[in-house]
Amino acid sequence: QRAPQPQPLPESLKGKALHPTITFKNLVVQYNFGPFPLVPLPFTCRMVQDASAKDAVVVPAPKPPPDGRWEVLFPVCLPDEGTFDW
Repeated sequence: QRAPQPQPLPESLKGKALHPTITFKNLVVQYNFGPFPLVPLPFTCRMVQDASAKDAVVVPAPKPPPDGRWEVLFPVCLPDEGTFDW
């Protein structure tokens, strides 16, 4: 069951590559990358897994660092401790 109604994209975002992002607090999220919607939608769209080459922006992989060691940042957050202030 859909909770909110679909929202139109602002004009400034139309025609640009968009990355799926979810921000939430105190709830469980189920994210479906496709290839099919979990329930029928009142509009037509491609799922992430079904994106065609013209619907996606492919960028080359970054070059490895000179020392061969990558840096990874994993935010570990505690509730009500200023997590999103950085």
